[in-house]
Amino acid sequence: MDWKTTNKQLKAIALNREYQLLALIVLFGVALSLSLMKGVSFYGDDISYTAFVPSVLNGTFSENINIFSLRLGVLYPLAASIAIFGYNDLGAGAWALFAYAITMVIIYLIGKELHGGKAGLLSAALFAVYPLALKFNTSPDPMLPLVMFLSLSMLLFVYGRKSRKIGFFILSGISAFVGTLINPLAYLYFVFYAFYIVAEGMFTTIKTRKVTFDYAAVAVFIGLLTGIAIMGYINIPLAHGKPFFEINMTNNYYSAAGGPDQIFYTNPSLTFYIDGYFPYGFVQNLIVPLIHLNVGSFVRNARQLFESMFSLYDINLNSVGLFSYAVVLAGIWLLAINDKKSRFMLLWGAFLVGYMEFGSMSVTHYFPIYKLMRFTAIAAAPLMLILGAALSEFISHAKRKRGYEKNFRIIIVIAIIVFLFATSYQIDNYYYLFNHNSMQYVKTVASELKSISPAGSVDLYAPALVPYYIQYYMGYPATMQAYEYDNGAYGGLFMPSCSDIPSNSYLLIPSASAIETINSYNLWSINETWAYDPSECNLTLVADNYANVSLQNLQILDPTYGGNLYYNK
Repeated sequence: MDWKTTNKQLKAIALNREYQLLALIVLFGVALSLSLMKGVSFYGDDISYTAFVPSVLNGTFSENINIFSLRLGVLYPLAASIAIFGYNDLGAGAWALFAYAITMVIIYLIGKELHGGKAGLLSAALFAVYPLALKFNTSPDPMLPLVMFLSLSMLLFVYGRKSRKIGFFILSGISAFVGTLINPLAYLYFVFYAFYIVAEGMFTTIKTRKVTFDYAAVAVFIGLLTGIAIMGYINIPLAHGKPFFEINMTNNYYSAAGGPDQIFYTNPSLTFYIDGYFPYGFVQNLIVPLIHLNVGSFVRNARQLFESMFSLYDINLNSVGLFSYAVVLAGIWLLAINDKKSRFMLLWGAFLVGYMEFGSMSVTHYFPIYKLMRFTAIAAAPLMLILGAALSEFISHAKRKRGYEKNFRIIIVIAIIVFLFATSYQIDNYYYLFNHNSMQYVKTVASELKSISPAGSVDLYAPALVPYYIQYYMGYPATMQAYEYDNGAYGGLFMPSCSDIPSNSYLLIPSASAIETINSYNLWSINETWAYDPSECNLTLVADNYANVSLQNLQILDPTYGGNLYYNK
């Protein structure tokens, strides 16, 4: 057996070990996600997607001016999931969970190509416990499926850079275009591809003093145009005979949604994502007391901050925990040691985060890009890859003659990952309990209404969006009508007196304390006297859910989604 044969065998063994470790990481992530299963969630646009499922399943679906009807990459997979698993938590969350699992594999493959298998595994493990991923990976939210297709697009782009094969670039463009059918944020990747191709050409030209341009990489836009052309016509039956319906309607929606300086329903602040990525106020709570030599305040604040990371009721709610701080330190260290292998992922991550913070949605004037913290999921892959690459380099910097040093560094890396996960787990747990336990009221009412009318022929009134959640868990009965009462806010009904309550209808009425919590939001309020005293309108109590033992024993973190069920004759 020659040296070359032995070397191949060793590489094969190492690769098999990597695949085994990757399988364990994916299994751990999926098991963790199932333990935090949410289903339809209160904090997204979930019911805006699930509402289209019945029409998709019965073949009557068509696109319309509702922006959510254009998200075909969400609606059809979601409908397939619900068709398989039913109108339950798994039916709602299976598509996102699948995307989360596949994304871990894709991140590993990207890391392996850019920095080595070790970096790929560490990056996949970090993504598995990233709070933003765990928050949305078991609900019908589009972010995780979007991340999957965009990460696949980047993997194909990386393969194209390495092989110089145009086919990879075309497939990369097509994959990113599929992402646009999930959320228009996917177009930001094409902005990055354009930036990178031009920047790389300029850098190479300056370095070699010879005009150089990567024409093969431009094929990524051929993939985009191919996707647009195909989708522009094959969905004509869904779009009332109008070609390119999704692109035109999406452009009209986001162009007209706000004024010249801000987008409707979003924070136009140019520090929005900076504040979101770096929670806990370390500067104010720790750095300032040190500057003023106030040791007592520093110690007290440090203890409170540390305790809050492990306290369910005293946590600083955010979507990233301490991960962003670690990523910044990792990026600085990779630049300091001049790690050339990490340059592409550093540019990738910095561009996405920077453009989402400061970029414009318009090419004709400055129109701040739509901002929500969950949108930063599209930058999760490069950020976890940066951190994974840094941890991998940290292990590799161990002196070869000192085997114990490498083992010690491995222990430190494991400790860092465990610490990042441990200090963010209460965030994960909070969103799980907030959604899962509060949703038990919704499921209970759905069960009560199904026992009253198996065909679902009821008219239901409830505050906020609760009636639509109940509709989902009832399976969207065709004969059921759901309405909000919220004093006219957000299109809901205004029912100030008993005579305004429709006859033969059911009402979900929160407790007095829950109503006060709702009113404290100042978005809308319930100030009808009958809401505090249902007997005023001679409403019949159908189900006393507040006396329900199974509900009483739950940790209900937000009581405003619950209530007792009444009937108005």
